[in-house]
Amino acid sequence: MMSPTDQDNLLRNRLLLVRQMKVTEDLLSCLLEDYTLTVEMKQEIESERTESKRVGVLLDTLMRRGNKAFDRFIYALVQTDQDSLALSLDKDRAHPYIEARNRARQLCSNPQSNAIGFSQNSHWQGPFQYMMAQIMMSGAGHAVSSSIAGALVSQPTDGLCSAVDANYEDIRVALNEISGPNARNIMHIQVLPSTNLHLANNLQKVYPISHQIRGRALIINNQKFHKLNMFRDGADYDRENLKMLFQQLSFEVIVRENLTAEQMKALVKEESLNPGHRNADMFVLFVLSHGCHGNIYGTDVEKVSIDEDITSCFSPENCPALMGKPKIFFIQACQGELKGRVYSPDSAESDAISEIDPTMIEKMKELQLGDKEGFVPEYFNRADVVMSYATVKGYKAWRRTDLGSWFVRCLVYIFSRRAHSEHLLDMLTEVNALLTKLETSGAEGRYGQLAEKSDTLTKKLYFFPGAVASSFK
Repeated sequence: MMSPTDQDNLLRNRLLLVRQMKVTEDLLSCLLEDYTLTVEMKQEIESERTESKRVGVLLDTLMRRGNKAFDRFIYALVQTDQDSLALSLDKDRAHPYIEARNRARQLCSNPQSNAIGFSQNSHWQGPFQYMMAQIMMSGAGHAVSSSIAGALVSQPTDGLCSAVDANYEDIRVALNEISGPNARNIMHIQVLPSTNLHLANNLQKVYPISHQIRGRALIINNQKFHKLNMFRDGADYDRENLKMLFQQLSFEVIVRENLTAEQMKALVKEESLNPGHRNADMFVLFVLSHGCHGNIYGTDVEKVSIDEDITSCFSPENCPALMGKPKIFFIQACQGELKGRVYSPDSAESDAISEIDPTMIEKMKELQLGDKEGFVPEYFNRADVVMSYATVKGYKAWRRTDLGSWFVRCLVYIFSRRAHSEHLLDMLTEVNALLTKLETSGAEGRYGQLAEKSDTLTKKLYFFPGAVASSFK
């Protein structure tokens, strides 16, 4: 909760704010991108018909948003040029932001200005650097993602936290939406329009985007394993959440379910030959299944090699239509040794095969043979590939039977809120940061999860959501 002092401050100034404050899109976006507000909260505020009611709902919401919400609110007021209101609330906190914003704008309009002496004032050095990053990335007066600013800020002060902390200052908000008691199995997904289209023309550093449909996104969801009498509860939620996410990211989404190993191999090979890749900017493949040591299982519990049977099909020699284009592979499956099921109060289970049918024991023994250290993903000699694993070598990938897998939910949460401003690898890092906050428990203690990624990208990859093809010309 907000501190009593800050709550009293808002209450004393409520009439002033209701009369004078403008609840603009920029102000709400600023609060949204620092997780002071959620998408649902922003929509609730915007649904009010009058300005005074929008202000009232916003103030009531801010009081429930933690001890940093007041400072964030002042920053948002300054960012949207409502300085008099910010000063009325707290002069000591508002002045550093106002000075920082003015100086940053001056530097943007006159790059020859000397900022060294100014930025050594420790009272507002952090706000200046932070505001400078915001304005440089978005143009004066427009809020952008704090994580982008974090790339330019070494150690912000005065209530502004580091890049990762800024994204998850109120970590409870993210965790509640992903795995809290009121979490929805079908997540609320609303991808924000791109705020960084100016980067699209920097073809030396950014992969080109030139098509209305960015490419094909193939989702393979193996849920029913009849031979083991097993069902991957929650995987249908993963499928639906991923489908909605990538549709909003302007992909053609194709879903295939419950495939044997041979069917998976045939489908992947067929996909690599699809002529549609010639008119695409990239390709995405998401595999949801059980797995172990560099392999994915078909529904017949036969192995499909991630390297030999999947990614190699999209090499330049096998898929020339995707040469020079990003190819992104997400693997939601265990990459560790087979173990029994672990139960916890939140109904988490793993994507390692467990509760083995006695008739399958000999077959399972064969699958358990190999390097005890687990699978080490090969670093591909082929360029433009991203491999994103739900878990690191030798470990389980956890899944909520009532919500879906941890990795997918974290990925959907971050991508839907960051794709408008961040590139792929930064988002995957944030997915991992959020994933490490989740826990489950078992007989041997607490369990967590850490994702793993490798890439041979040669440029930054942005999705530029919401941008039409003409925007890139």
